[in-house]
Amino acid sequence: MSNATEKVKIANIGLLAIGQMFITDAQYAAAGTSKSNPDANKISALFEQVVKELLNEDWFFNRARAELVRVYELTVDTAPTPAAWAAEATLTGATSGTTATVLEKVSDTVYLISEPSDDWTDGEVISDGTNSVDCDADYPESDDDVNEFGTYDYRYSLPSDYLYKRGLVDFDYDKIIYKSEIEGQYLLTNQTEAYLLYNRWIGEDGSADTSDVTKMPVWFHRLISARLAVILSPNITENARIRPKAEIEWKEAYLYAKEKNGEESDNEHEGNTDWADGANNEIYGL
Repeated sequence: MSNATEKVKIANIGLLAIGQMFITDAQYAAAGTSKSNPDANKISALFEQVVKELLNEDWFFNRARAELVRVYELTVDTAPTPAAWAAEATLTGATSGTTATVLEKVSDTVYLISEPSDDWTDGEVISDGTNSVDCDADYPESDDDVNEFGTYDYRYSLPSDYLYKRGLVDFDYDKIIYKSEIEGQYLLTNQTEAYLLYNRWIGEDGSADTSDVTKMPVWFHRLISARLAVILSPNITENARIRPKAEIEWKEAYLYAKEKNGEESDNEHEGNTDWADGANNEIYGL
């Protein structure tokens, strides 16, 4: 079954819960066009954000780990010509052969880059293949202390599919959690190596915007349906009695999801070793 078809099935269960008619695959595909269905429009506008909201928790199926890339600051004496270096550009030193990837442009002469493969040569030409700088003496300058005014010594790039940090761990032992902090698209820490446990976005063919529900458990599909029903009930039905019923289904779906997730994991939820107590704490604030 295709990803889009599965999403329509999930959406229709949510519509059923609030007493609405189903939408078709064609209506979902046409959302936002002149031939669109009003309910399909609402679902299309909400679906991916709801999935991202729900994935931004600790579920066993979207857990991942990665060795993070340390961020360096590269300073050159003049701006690259004819244009500044863009993010994801690969820089190469003409003399040293050193390479690095641009992560972020800070200014025309300062760039955040991945750890260089070697040392740059003083006064060499650095180019991305189109835009280059012929450095003067004492340039380029490359430094990994890019958080000099803060608490931490080092900055690392987060994975492109990152959603939620579970912990910065030791290479050999997950139970050791090192102090770290997320700032923008980077992780700050005093560790010279960074191994991150995290929860990831599950995109269709690597997409950052389109989820792939075919890679998610059926019980998680129910959770998406229930969340859609809660959000849509006052906007579609205009019946004040429908939303409380939808909220009851949402709470039941959430508890069931935490139970199923707990069966696949020995990890604690919200600092609680009991999945039910942890889920109740999440829903009811107990």
